[in-house]
Amino acid sequence: LCHDGYLIGSISPATMVGYVGTIGVGLVLFDRKIVYSALIPATIILTACTYLSMKGALLYAPLFNFKAMEHAQTNPFWLGSMAFFIMPILLACFILFEILLTQWRQRETYIQRLSQLDPLTNVLNRRSLNTHLESMHQQQVDYAIVLLDIDHFKKINDIYGHHQGDQVLIEIAQCLSENLRNEDIIGRFGGEEFILLLPHTDIIQAEKIAERCRQALQELPVCSTQNNPIHISASFGISSSAFAQDPYLVIRQADQALYAVKASGRNQVRTFHQTEAIQTL
Repeated sequence: LCHDGYLIGSISPATMVGYVGTIGVGLVLFDRKIVYSALIPATIILTACTYLSMKGALLYAPLFNFKAMEHAQTNPFWLGSMAFFIMPILLACFILFEILLTQWRQRETYIQRLSQLDPLTNVLNRRSLNTHLESMHQQQVDYAIVLLDIDHFKKINDIYGHHQGDQVLIEIAQCLSENLRNEDIIGRFGGEEFILLLPHTDIIQAEKIAERCRQALQELPVCSTQNNPIHISASFGISSSAFAQDPYLVIRQADQALYAVKASGRNQVRTFHQTEAIQTL
């Protein structure tokens, strides 16, 4: 930078582009201390060259014969020399920044995706579930909600440890995902509780899907680290947008149905209108 800057002019466009490009690329690739330890001496040298050239102690831009150039700014040799020094720097900076921009976008997409997932089970977290639920409500799509709670999950943690309990939750989430349709949404509602959002689904279809998931969990082969079989079962509560206009009321209705299942022996599927019918009787 100092050598070429002196040859073509310490305040020429090419030198300025090289100066700025060196700072930008350097700060991306190297530690700040390394960049500034080289940048400060280079700045002093270029400033000194400019000052001495103004005083006549140094010839400015000795690469060029200004006396032979009637119009230095439009002379082909001048312009070609500027392009020769500027273009490689601009090209390198452009390629580097394009790579960095692509990586930054990929990283932002990855971070955004991670922010939507439960870190343990890799299904949607509660915030993402609320977003999907409100979107379905705004689009006036008929949907059903299934809340399910793993039966006696605390015993698994107490007997086999929390690490084994976490592994059980991972396998349960995978099992549920495999037994849902492509358009269905699964998320972790909290602790050992999961939620299924079933768009374009009436209460009868939702009951069939929940029963399929219940049977799949009951047959899920889970073993502890000592190869002891762990029995899995879950209780399911279902409600539909046909029973309430507010999406969060639909969740509360599904929760009431789930509570009724727990009170009546667990490992069952029950809809909100079935619970209401039983309470009426």
